[in-house]
Amino acid sequence: MAESLFVRAREIIPCMGRNSDVTQGGVTFDELGLIRNGAILTEGDRIVALGPEKDIARKVPPDAVELDVRDCVVVPGFIDAHSHPLFAGDREADFDARIRGESPPQGMLHTVRLTREALRDPAEFYEAIVGPRLRMMLAHGTTALEVKTGYALTVDGEMALLDLIAAHRNDPDTPRLVSTFLGAHMVPPEFDSADHYLDVLVADALPEVRGHGAAYADIFCEPGFFTVEQSRRYLIEAKRHGLLARIHVDEMSPGGGAVMAASLGVEAMDHCNFLSPAQALDVAHSTIVVSCPATIAFLEIPKRPPAREILDVGGAIALASDFNPGTSPCFNLQTVAYYGRKLLGLTAAEALYGVTRAAARSTHASSQGGLGALWAGDCFADFVALEMDDPREFGWYFGGNMAKLVVKGGAVVGVTR
Repeated sequence: MAESLFVRAREIIPCMGRNSDVTQGGVTFDELGLIRNGAILTEGDRIVALGPEKDIARKVPPDAVELDVRDCVVVPGFIDAHSHPLFAGDREADFDARIRGESPPQGMLHTVRLTREALRDPAEFYEAIVGPRLRMMLAHGTTALEVKTGYALTVDGEMALLDLIAAHRNDPDTPRLVSTFLGAHMVPPEFDSADHYLDVLVADALPEVRGHGAAYADIFCEPGFFTVEQSRRYLIEAKRHGLLARIHVDEMSPGGGAVMAASLGVEAMDHCNFLSPAQALDVAHSTIVVSCPATIAFLEIPKRPPAREILDVGGAIALASDFNPGTSPCFNLQTVAYYGRKLLGLTAAEALYGVTRAAARSTHASSQGGLGALWAGDCFADFVALEMDDPREFGWYFGGNMAKLVVKGGAVVGVTR
């Protein structure tokens, strides 16, 4: 069991505030519950007291471990609402080719081939490749992570990837994992059409994936991958088998899948770069948009989600890494927050909301011990101490690691300085 911690900080942003229903658009740090000269007391894996240090100090048991981060701003552990870390190899050659204005020579099938080879020994694949990536993400403050399959593209291989997620879902040295089945990432080379491949997924995979730990099913609805009608069929079948629905949509071109997905009540709609302002109004009232601004920067995509239109009508924008080898080799949500501010025009408080409360809603993590916010009681003690003078610096610093201290489940899992 984790020892009791007494953590003193310059400021704490619980991301709760006096009004727990505070919306993201125009939110301030005061509305997110800013506590100056604050403290947190944990017992086991939960927060038992949170507030001004002078009030919390009277409750500290004699055996508590004191952690002084009064040069830091403490925030909830970050939640990454969209990631693809289950891959082998790299795609640096694709990156290099794009810089020279040439067509990428490798593509997703290169990653599929290497991942299939790595899955010949799943334990070694995890220990040598996946585990270190997850620990690196945790060290940068990501305490919960939505993890997609999608680089095996065979029924057995995708189940093996789901089994890896399930086996390491609650490892103490990695983020908490939320499992998404993305068998419909692209059409593998063994199939002559998307319809043929979807027939196999619908018949042989979707009925089984919950038994392998999947909470969500996802599909890449994009011209050249899966059409709107194919995506509709797949998601309806996924929901019929008790899975929650997510969708990659309008990432690199407008495809019309967003309206369809909204009509089906998907839990999260990811990318949405080519969403029109009119479509944004419908989407804002039906689901969470998960934006991946590091992908926009990496690929130099000319469009981005109409973030302000979504926020202005009370919608929410989660910020996610989209960590993957081909289009976003970025694992650091601190850097993603910078891109959220620079490319989407979010304020520092809106960006923090995007990697905590909005991300928690998009993954249902907010119902799992209160992830994405901090309060005393039944809330997991997952939080990050960021070495900054003022919370307005969140998303201003980028490219490094401002996390001086990372606590997950009441245990110190990362101390960088």
